[in-house]
Amino acid sequence: MLFTTSGSSGTPKGVIHTHDSLRANANIVAQYFGDTSGMHWLACLPPSHVGGFGVISRALLWNCKLTAVPQFDAEQVESLARQGITHASLVATALGRINSALFENILLGGAKPPPTLPSNVITTYGLTETMGGVVYNRTALTGVEISISADQEILVRGPFLMNRYYQQQLSHPIDNEGWLHTGDLGSLSSDHQLSVTGRRNELIISGGENIWPEVVEAALMNHPDVSDACVVGVDDHEWGQRVVAFIVPTNISATHSLVEWRDFVSESLPRFMAPRQVVIMNSIPRSALGKPQRQALKETLTP
Repeated sequence: MLFTTSGSSGTPKGVIHTHDSLRANANIVAQYFGDTSGMHWLACLPPSHVGGFGVISRALLWNCKLTAVPQFDAEQVESLARQGITHASLVATALGRINSALFENILLGGAKPPPTLPSNVITTYGLTETMGGVVYNRTALTGVEISISADQEILVRGPFLMNRYYQQQLSHPIDNEGWLHTGDLGSLSSDHQLSVTGRRNELIISGGENIWPEVVEAALMNHPDVSDACVVGVDDHEWGQRVVAFIVPTNISATHSLVEWRDFVSESLPRFMAPRQVVIMNSIPRSALGKPQRQALKETLTP
């Protein structure tokens, strides 16, 4: 089976999985839930991605009910939940448009989750290369091994891993000991809770300081006039890279100067993390799984 990555930071990759890796992922998720016989799953994510296909394959393997719809529609999703659907897999933008209390559980994947979530929402961490989520609510599922390398990269091992990349001259991400090098940086707490810092290739180094886009985005989202935000790093002759913030305002008539944006971010973060350029947008381009298309945003900037 061939799936494509989101390509949020560049060119999407084709990832090949076998029936064994698909079944292995379904098995570890089944162990998490326990009794799956009474479940009724809603499939509303694109089946070309592992997040969407995983809902379908798990329901078939578990022999539980499945309802599939062509695309996410908030009104339809709520209606179906009232008719008996118990579980769904969604992204953060979709979650914010529905009454999540209508479901027994919702698996949340894709982009970074909001800071506060209802108790029935389960955050997931995984990649196309892992056949979907393998860490639920920051804890590795049974049969999933997580390790942090010396340079803070998250490593994952288990029978659910990809076979190989498709028709691309890419280095194989699984080492000789069976560890998948995810390209994500993070840490494990003393009680084995996983924290994901961000993608290695999205780290911004400005004036010698390390800046994670997600941290600046979270600060911007606390502003009452911001409905969405995305932060990228672009080449800069003075700083090496400069922080650029793309902002979708809640009210287009509300205007703020660059100094005002920098001052606001500096209230909660070090001054060096504040954006040196702000671009106002009507919307942030996102993948089908809700991930911001950072490379596409970079390409809109004049060199």
